[in-house]
Amino acid sequence: MSEKANTISKGRILVYRAYDVGEEIDLEKAEKILAETPTTRSKFRLKKMNRQAVIVSNDPLAITLGQYTYTDNGREFVFEMSAKVWDFGSLSLTFDYSIPEGTTFDDLRVLGSMIQDYEEFEDYARNKAMELSNQLMTAIGKLKEIKETEVNEDYILYFIEKLATDYEDASKILLEEDIASLILTEDKGTLAAPIYDRVYETKLQYYKNDLAVIDWNSAFIIEPSGSLDIPDVIEFALNQLLEMRYYDDLLDKKLREIYSAIELKDMSIFSTRYTDLALEAGQRYIEIAEIVESVENSLKVIGDLYHSTVFRMASKKFRFSDWQGSIDNKLENLAEICKLLLDHINHRKSHLLELTVIALISLELIPLFEHIQKLFK
Repeated sequence: MSEKANTISKGRILVYRAYDVGEEIDLEKAEKILAETPTTRSKFRLKKMNRQAVIVSNDPLAITLGQYTYTDNGREFVFEMSAKVWDFGSLSLTFDYSIPEGTTFDDLRVLGSMIQDYEEFEDYARNKAMELSNQLMTAIGKLKEIKETEVNEDYILYFIEKLATDYEDASKILLEEDIASLILTEDKGTLAAPIYDRVYETKLQYYKNDLAVIDWNSAFIIEPSGSLDIPDVIEFALNQLLEMRYYDDLLDKKLREIYSAIELKDMSIFSTRYTDLALEAGQRYIEIAEIVESVENSLKVIGDLYHSTVFRMASKKFRFSDWQGSIDNKLENLAEICKLLLDHINHRKSHLLELTVIALISLELIPLFEHIQKLFK
């Protein structure tokens, strides 16, 4: 370790992995299932949160999972593992690594890079999530297999409780240490000034001795109290992002399937395929719209208190508005397809009715024609 004033006396690296495991999860049933296992259970609560400023519709279930240990390039990494089960269908894992006392920020950047570059980490996290979701199978609506190709989210958060230097104003550390390179996992050179401006525009403080810098894939937090409220708020936002991305991707797939089915089928007037497609489109619209609404309403922020400001900043960095807009547009497309298919079905029924009427009239006219023919014979 190099001798520098800015060393870390106490802190941790929090690594998050979030997966969509089902359409919804019955948390009460999940808690009963876990009651039969050695895991510990506790309701998720934001300790310092003003409950009138931030409203959580249904607290996730927090689970302690033990340790995960591996050695990389001669360095041993020991993580305390935990998980949160969210009622809207996602499962997030947290890997908590204690930063060795005396670690410099250059050392911290190396540690962060090593953790993120360790190839077996992803496989282990995915397998652990699959193991837990299978354990909770009966509590999960429409259990999904967690595949490597499926949408998932990862995030790394540097959480500092105490520094060797006692800063009256924690934001001064941004002038002395390259926190932007730490957040962006860059070690190839000095970043350009506009990059620092972009990263540090998210700087937030409540007290002068705390600090939060949030980016789309990483965050740097100084919190002398040790409260994990800010990481918990970011984790909540991360799981909401996961669900938005998942359902945006699902809508893409469903729209492509319906478009292909319409284009490839040369449907006869007696075919029920359009009716089936219209029913499927309508059903999907209702299901996805309901789930997306429950995700969006799972946490509401009111006012401008610190925690709600953190959530809004994370939402901005995660581009919530873009994902919501994309989902809304695709839901509108799905609804329009349903309407067009139903219009086509009604047109076909009307056309069939017209043909039926013509046929019946023709049948009525046959005796008349036969009578006229007899008269002229």
